[in-house]
Amino acid sequence: MLVTILGCMIFFISVLQIRFPNLAGALKESEPVMWKTVGSPSGFSFSDLGNTLSLYSWVLSRKFLGSDSSRVLREGERAFIKARRIQYRLILGLAFSFVGLVMSLVQSFV
Repeated sequence: MLVTILGCMIFFISVLQIRFPNLAGALKESEPVMWKTVGSPSGFSFSDLGNTLSLYSWVLSRKFLGSDSSRVLREGERAFIKARRIQYRLILGLAFSFVGLVMSLVQSFV
């Protein structure tokens, strides 16, 4: 059960890390049309979670590379590195949770 709790904690902390305020600000200033297309995110996790998740998806698909603004490109690269780390942590948290649940089921039957 400890492994499941650890996995849930890793997953929850990773979700809290999904925030890109610098990139959202750069998009708002440099490319307002793209900012509105992404959903007008503020970049903070719980103030507008749905829009921040769309920005997270936009970053992971590397669509910031189509920008003409050097600031958006620079912030996009930073956000991409952070988004990849978050992605791996989310997967790790889910894997730990799944393994912990399997271990608990096995222990309950033995």
